[in-house]
Amino acid sequence: MRGGPVGERQRKTHKKSRAGCEACKARHYKCDEGRPSCGRCVKRKVECSFTTSQSPVSDVSVNTKVFNAISHNITEHNGDPVSPLPMADLELYHQGLTRTRYTITPDAEPEREQSDLSLQFPYLMHANLALAALHLYSEQSDRLELLSRAAAHQHAALSQVRPHIVDVTAEHSQAILGFAAATSIFALAEPAYDPRGLGLVRDPVDELLNSFYLGRGIKTILTQRWDVLQHKDSIKKVTRLPEYTALKATLDDTYPAYPVLRDVISQNCQGEEAVSCLEAAENVFFYMAIMETHQQEVPGPMYIQMWPLHVNALFLNMLADRTPIALVVLGYYAALMRTRSNTWWLERWPSAIIQHVTSVLDPNLVVHLDWPEQKILQLDQVFPSPVGSET
Repeated sequence: MRGGPVGERQRKTHKKSRAGCEACKARHYKCDEGRPSCGRCVKRKVECSFTTSQSPVSDVSVNTKVFNAISHNITEHNGDPVSPLPMADLELYHQGLTRTRYTITPDAEPEREQSDLSLQFPYLMHANLALAALHLYSEQSDRLELLSRAAAHQHAALSQVRPHIVDVTAEHSQAILGFAAATSIFALAEPAYDPRGLGLVRDPVDELLNSFYLGRGIKTILTQRWDVLQHKDSIKKVTRLPEYTALKATLDDTYPAYPVLRDVISQNCQGEEAVSCLEAAENVFFYMAIMETHQQEVPGPMYIQMWPLHVNALFLNMLADRTPIALVVLGYYAALMRTRSNTWWLERWPSAIIQHVTSVLDPNLVVHLDWPEQKILQLDQVFPSPVGSET
């Protein structure tokens, strides 16, 4: 039977199939007849006749053909394997790039240069990711892991920036400026979003003072490179603010509580302490007037952040010592904060400050907090506090 016509046809078919693909036959190479492409064609990155001769009988064979065609254009890689993408950090980077940055500068698109800087200076990247993690947590409070990620990134940022803050060079000056901006906001946001509750485990006055001292310290450091920074757009926005001093003459009429507060200060302290408290109180109402009469020009919380930079150091010492009249002034600062507490890192502070100060003051002074408390309640109706926030 094996010598008959059928056996002969089988041997011829088998012999033909062992001849190999067209490319191998043309070069007289031995073909391994691999499917869908033989080994030599794969190695040489050429199209194999076995591939073209097969009919796309299914989606799998079509996809395999496409993949092989793509693979032919990729240089073979024999180095280290590619590490898995850090998806959690990429989520934070996306949050920072598309959302968080616009909560910091709502009046204009942030400089593209700033996002480029974070790719050059790791400490700035860590600071931005830390802030983005807190911002994302403010929107998704069921994700407690975001708080851990925020703390880890902020710790990394502080560790890496330390030598550059000790000796600020021109190369690092703008990156440190960006780091300072993110860190000053972080110092306010982190205690506010502590799940244990602001004002319960963490003292609001201590936390505020921490952020105040941080801001003032950073300002001192940055002045060392003023020759470079003064030309940056982000600095020009602050140094070239419109002149609003004419508003100071209108404060008594606009805010009847202001002359009352001045009298309370004069009755409860003297000398330099009185001067420090009076200056702090004037800036509270002056900045409030600017922000309420020029909302389009000043949509962000710039003046809220400027207030602790402009108060006298003696006033901060009075707060640290819990001097009663300084705490009263701080209650009015809470009302100033409420004018922009639709800003996510400020929204929990005003009520927390008022409640804490009220709880530690003598009843004779608590009555003088009625105005800021009512101001906060009035603004609450314009900027509702987040559901489920701890105060």
